[in-house]
Amino acid sequence: MRLRRVTNEISERRTSGQELRTSVRTNDKISVPAPPPNTKVNPSENTESGTKGYLDQASAIEFLQRVFLPQGYPDSVTSDYTRYQIYNALQAFCNSLAGLIASRALLEGQGIGNPSASATNALLLNIVLDVFSRTTTIISAHLLGSSLVPDAKRYRLLADILNDSAVALDTLSPVFNTLGLPQLRITALCLSASFRALCGIVAGGSKAAISLHFSSPTKGKGDIGDLNAKDASKETVLALLGMLVGSLVVPRLTSAFSTYTALFFLIGMHILLNYLGVQGIVLRTLNHERLWISWFLFDANQDFTPERVNSLERIFPVSRMTLYLPFPTPLINPFRMETFSTYRNPLTGDALGYVTLGSSLSKILDRPLHPEIIAQFQHREYILWFDPSCLAYPPTGKDQEEEPSSPTFKRGQIPHVHVCFKERCSPGTRVQAWIAAGLLCKSVSEMCALSPTATLEVYSLFLDSSLSPSTSSKSSEPNISKHVMSLLKREEGRDGGADSSWSSWKKKAMKLGWVLEDDESVRGDPGMECGVGVPEPETVIVSLGYSYEAKKDV
Repeated sequence: MRLRRVTNEISERRTSGQELRTSVRTNDKISVPAPPPNTKVNPSENTESGTKGYLDQASAIEFLQRVFLPQGYPDSVTSDYTRYQIYNALQAFCNSLAGLIASRALLEGQGIGNPSASATNALLLNIVLDVFSRTTTIISAHLLGSSLVPDAKRYRLLADILNDSAVALDTLSPVFNTLGLPQLRITALCLSASFRALCGIVAGGSKAAISLHFSSPTKGKGDIGDLNAKDASKETVLALLGMLVGSLVVPRLTSAFSTYTALFFLIGMHILLNYLGVQGIVLRTLNHERLWISWFLFDANQDFTPERVNSLERIFPVSRMTLYLPFPTPLINPFRMETFSTYRNPLTGDALGYVTLGSSLSKILDRPLHPEIIAQFQHREYILWFDPSCLAYPPTGKDQEEEPSSPTFKRGQIPHVHVCFKERCSPGTRVQAWIAAGLLCKSVSEMCALSPTATLEVYSLFLDSSLSPSTSSKSSEPNISKHVMSLLKREEGRDGGADSSWSSWKKKAMKLGWVLEDDESVRGDPGMECGVGVPEPETVIVSLGYSYEAKKDV
């Protein structure tokens, strides 16, 4: 049989997911993008006339994807990557416009257009600013380097706040010359240089952690190098676009009112867009805030998926201290500050209690403890005890020589728990102690809310009881969280009960998609547990015991 005309029909799919249908003839070859599913094709339509338009459009889209998106997108990145990049592009555009306004103000302040201005003075000023910038870089890298990865979202937003503060100071600096206060102008520029240097350190570390997250999808594998390169390309294009728009807008800002109005509007939009972008990041690693939220939900028998925990996380958690310093350092704070943690209900925001880590047991005890309590504490690697301001002791007379009685918890007080570590306490155990103290505050707060008139005896909390039997029936009394006792009895549970709560939490966390950095090869820092660390205490308990005198018969 003789074939007069043969046409080969070929369907192919590119790595971007686009399908092409090609017809190969003797002297002709036609490639047509495959229509989307559920699309009706009119047979009478001349496909050859529209082929070129479809093909050019598809090629342009594919070219833009190759230039600005990571290879393998969207399978090579996490699901929150696209949302963040949209907000990141908008905030970069706003920042570029604000930067042009600040640059014009800097040139005015240096005397551009003023015949009496000196180039030598401008050079000396740049040297002073460079000294402040480099000094800030060295100090901030030393103080904040280890905190940038766990709290990447917080420091990413903080970096943009610092950058906007520097932009505002640069724009306002010429005003001081007008007022006859050139010293204040130099001070403002030095602060601006320090803020920019601090922004560079904070933004660099936090951005590296966020990029690592984006390049680690749950399914598939990403390339962090390609992702960073494509992000740099997008930022370059947005900076150029901002410069082009700014060259049209800035010359029209001729008055102080219009300049400052445009500046603060751009700064406000910049911070808002950054907040919305950072708030949508779903990190699967843990820090102190996410660890506490996960344990709060775990104690309430609720799922603590990364999506839910990140939505409840506060980017800037509120501490009990008026001045919040995330790093205790004698250089910044020469007076010793206690390491406070404020535990809050992530669902309502109510304070559940305060915790002080590494306290001295001898300083927080007003009266001796009962030998039975001492015996309980002797077998544990850390001790939890309440602050004296939360406890009420029964009155004692001069002739009373009975054994120590249990204090009661004061009503209306927010629990304040001290964690006293023993000498053999490991870094991982310190993290578990931090969680146990928070759950103890949560349990006491719930007990006080459920039984407002009952007497809460403190000894009963540590002796596997809850309330005084004289004030509440055993069947209806609220109980302390079982996870608190499980974390406290670490040494007693080598047969399976020691880390039962901790092990159960870890298994469930890994099942829900959390990345627990327990492997030394992944974690890098042996002083951390699940990516979270607790600083070493200044005081540890070496030994703990008791003695007593026998009562004499009369």
